[in-house]
Amino acid sequence: MMGSYAEYVAADEMLTFPIPENVDFDTAAACPIVSFTAFKLLADVGRLEPGETVLIHAAAGGVGTTAIQLAKILGAGCVIGTVGSAEKMATAFEAGADHVICYKNEDFAEKVMEITEGRGADVILDSISGQVSEKSLECLAKYGRLVHFGNASGAVGHFQTKDLHASCRSVLGFSLGTTRKERPHLLHNAADHVLTYLAEGCLKMKIGKNLRSKKRSRRIVGSKAARAPARFC
Repeated sequence: MMGSYAEYVAADEMLTFPIPENVDFDTAAACPIVSFTAFKLLADVGRLEPGETVLIHAAAGGVGTTAIQLAKILGAGCVIGTVGSAEKMATAFEAGADHVICYKNEDFAEKVMEITEGRGADVILDSISGQVSEKSLECLAKYGRLVHFGNASGAVGHFQTKDLHASCRSVLGFSLGTTRKERPHLLHNAADHVLTYLAEGCLKMKIGKNLRSKKRSRRIVGSKAARAPARFC
């Protein structure tokens, strides 16, 4: 049997991580892509320091809601999220955002500057690209880090070198897929922290829907439990 119904799966040892006993399999299955990505963006690439302000675009998505929580855990002083519709604002607030901006209704750069009293955000997470990336520079603080990790808009963002050197700001990139392929060892620190946060209950995975097949799942899960007692994700 192929795919997710297979009884045995060959996995790269560098990309398997022990699951704490008090973390259920659904949570473990939901966590790696969104939480490992969010942790790397904030802690490693963005080098978030306690008390700093974080701006998270697409804040109602999987990475967005997880990044909001992790930013708080890592000591951010203020977490601001942007969303594409007013209906999504509640999701970002529920995740713990201090402020949420609907960029379809407001100029998010102006609003961020207002919230931060003209200082700007220290770390900005951008998976949208295009004009959102360009406009993010308008509210990026001195010594700030704009971390680009996606291209959801399909558009290309353009930057000028003069926007960076005098203000000591950085535009950085990250890809979880590239890191898994090229340098998987770099994910171990993220996994250690994320799984600890999940075990302690300070990080929650928001699972939108469980699509498990009722007919097959019991047999497969039972088979896995009998043949593979170790817990890994």
